[in-house]
Amino acid sequence: MARKSKVANASRWTILLAEDDPDYAQATCNLLEREGHTVLWADSGAKALEMLRAQHVDLLLLDYFMPGMTGEETVLELRKFNDYTQVILQTGYASEQPPRELLRRLDIQGYHDKSEGPEKLLIWTDVGLKAAYTVQLLHKSRQGLRYILDATPELHKIQPLDDLLQGVILQIAGLLGSANSFLAIDPKSVQRSGEAQAEGFLVMVADEMELDIHASTGRFAGYKHAADCLDEQELEVVRTTLQQHDICVVENSTIVPLCVGEAVIGIVYLDRSINMQRDIELLQIFANQAAVAIRNSQLYEMATLDPLTGVYVRRFFDQWFLRELRAAFRAQRPLSVLMVDLDKLKQINDSVGHLGGDRALAIMGKVLRQSIRDIDICGRFGGDEFAVLLREPGSQGGELIAKRILEALRGKTVEGQQVSLPVEASIGISVLRSHEFDLSKVPRPIPLSYFENMAHILIDEADRALYRAKHQLDGCHYEQGEPIQWGALSKSELPGKP
Repeated sequence: MARKSKVANASRWTILLAEDDPDYAQATCNLLEREGHTVLWADSGAKALEMLRAQHVDLLLLDYFMPGMTGEETVLELRKFNDYTQVILQTGYASEQPPRELLRRLDIQGYHDKSEGPEKLLIWTDVGLKAAYTVQLLHKSRQGLRYILDATPELHKIQPLDDLLQGVILQIAGLLGSANSFLAIDPKSVQRSGEAQAEGFLVMVADEMELDIHASTGRFAGYKHAADCLDEQELEVVRTTLQQHDICVVENSTIVPLCVGEAVIGIVYLDRSINMQRDIELLQIFANQAAVAIRNSQLYEMATLDPLTGVYVRRFFDQWFLRELRAAFRAQRPLSVLMVDLDKLKQINDSVGHLGGDRALAIMGKVLRQSIRDIDICGRFGGDEFAVLLREPGSQGGELIAKRILEALRGKTVEGQQVSLPVEASIGISVLRSHEFDLSKVPRPIPLSYFENMAHILIDEADRALYRAKHQLDGCHYEQGEPIQWGALSKSELPGKP
C-alpha cells in the first residue's frame, strides 16, 4: 500500500517512508508533512523499490526489519538501479547492527534509533536532505557539462547560420529546461543584403541598438524584433546587460550576452529566472562555446557566400565541383550541371537602376536556393550567371530542377517608378554519366588536371545548352545538352600527359 500526503506549503523535497508499522508510519508522516515535505509511504521493502523505480525520491527513510525483505536487502537492491537517492535506516533496537559498519558497508547517510524520538529523526532527515542536495548538485553539474560536451561538435560543424542559431536556442532550452526563449542578433553585427547573411561584426552600442530575433521557442515564436515582445523596462535591462557583458538575472528573466573577446554579437533571453550559481556557470560555459561557433559561422559565410544572392562564391563552387567530381568517379554515379542565366539584366539596370538589378539578382539567388535539394550546391558563376551542381540527379533530375526554378520565378518582378519588369531566366543542362571502369586498374594517383578537364567539359556543354535556351522565342526556357562520358583512363590518354 502506498500513501501520499499533501501540504499547503510543500517543500521541494520528496521523502519515502518504508515502514510496516501503520501507527508509527502515520505519526512520522504527520511529523514530516508539518516540515513542508511531500511524503510517500510503503509498508514493505518490495513496494518501496517499486515506487523508487516509478518516481523521483530525494530521501528514503527505511525500517531495518520488515516482512519479506530487510532494510539492508532493500538498500542493496536499490543501489543496483539508483545511486542518488539518499537513505536513512531506522531501527527500534539500538543493538541490531553496529551503525558505523552499516553506514560504511551500505553507503547510506544515517542510522536512526526510533527510541530517540521525533527531534532526532528530524535531525537525521535534515542530514539526509543536505546530502541529497549535494549529490543532486554534483550529478546535475556533470550532466550539464556532459550535455555541453555532447553539443559542442554540433555547434562547430559547418552549417547555415540560421540553422546554427536555432540549434543554439534549442540546446539552451535542453540544458536548462527553458520552454520560452529567443536569441537575438544585432543587425549591425550581421549586415544584411536580401536574405540574412553574415558580413561583419560590430560591438553593440546600447543606445543605438535594435535587436532582430533569429531563433525562438515557445511564446516568442513568430516575433521578428525584441521590441515586439518586451516592454521598455525589459529592453532597458537588455541594454544594460550588453554594456556590462555579464549575465543578468532579474525577477522573471535571464539575459546572457554572447561575447567574443570585447565584442558582443548577440544575446540569449530566457523568460525565467536562473538563480542557482551552478546553472549560471553552465549557461556561461555554453554561451562562450555558442558565441565562438556563431562568429566562426559568420566568418565562414563571409568567405564562401555571395552577400547579394546568398549562393556560394565562384571560388568555393569550383573547389566543391572538383571534390564532387572525384566522389562521383569513385562511387561511379552521375552528376549534372545547370547553368542559369538571369535574362535581360541590362534592361532591368537601364529601366529601374542598378539597385533594381541587385533586387533581381537577390530574387534569383533565393529561388535557386529554395529550388535545389540539400545535397546540391549552387554558386554565382558570373555577373548574371549561376551554376548548380546536382549530386545523383537521376535520369530526369536536371530537367525537374530546371522546371522547378522556372516555375518559382513565375510572377516575380522588379518594380520601378513607372515600370514592372519580370525576373526571368534561361537554363542549360549537362549530364555526366556514370562510368564502368575497373577501378582496380585505374592508374593512381589520378592527376587533378583530369577532373579539371571534366569540369570544363561539363560547364562548356551546359553553356552551349544555355545559349540555345536563350534564343527560344517564347520566354523562359531550358535546354538539355548531350550526355557526357568520362574520358579514357590509360596513362597515355590522361589529360595533361604526352
